[in-house]
Amino acid sequence: MNLVDRAFGASEFSDAEEPGIFTWELATDKVYADSALANLFGLDPEQTLTGLPVIRYLDRIHPDDKPSVAKAISESVITGNPYRCDYRVFDRSGQIVAVAALGRCFRDEDGNPSQYAGIVFPTNDHVQRDELSAHCSAALKIARSSGLQATADALEAILKELANPMPSDVAQVH
Repeated sequence: MNLVDRAFGASEFSDAEEPGIFTWELATDKVYADSALANLFGLDPEQTLTGLPVIRYLDRIHPDDKPSVAKAISESVITGNPYRCDYRVFDRSGQIVAVAALGRCFRDEDGNPSQYAGIVFPTNDHVQRDELSAHCSAALKIARSSGLQATADALEAILKELANPMPSDVAQVH
């Protein structure tokens, strides 16, 4: 940690833990973001600094989470209320990263939505994921030893999904 960080109370983050900051110009549909957000969303940091369409970020959100995230952002733009949402994104390696986002839409002097700013940070649910895997593994052993084949098959599928970094039908997302 450098002297400036210490003076302002900043803490050290690993690249995977650093919160990302963004601003979205609604009129141009350009999202300007720092390298931390680029890393979280698996995007090119140089492109995020010069602005990308919001769809490039939405494309990196897990398909199951996309509708609720889009709805929450839309409601925040319409109402002007703060936005808070938890969802999953795919990083550059295709790993699923759980994140939380906070944002707010700002209006111009005529009251029209003009800019949206916020922060996205990883919620580090890998501990919960590891615990879930451990519980599923223990349950799988019990199911196998008890002859519960359908339960064992279901638990094997869950374990495979937990170990799988990115579903194949989402692999082409950019």
